[in-house]
Amino acid sequence: MAHVDPWEKAADCERALMLTLDPIYRANLTNIREFWISLAHKRPFLSDADFASEAETIGRLHANLTSPMH
Repeated sequence: MAHVDPWEKAADCERALMLTLDPIYRANLTNIREFWISLAHKRPFLSDADFASEAETIGRLHANLTSPMH
């Protein structure tokens, strides 16, 4: 996850926001987008290991909250 671009992940959330009307899904995407943006701002101050750990955590949350529920 060290090669993750948090700005690109935030942009992915923004694109997905444009395609959905579901209020819960929109709220999840908005929160996850903000997590990615926050990580992008913190990136210069984090070690590679800390960045990778935070990116992995946000990525896992992103996958869990945006996966379709069956």
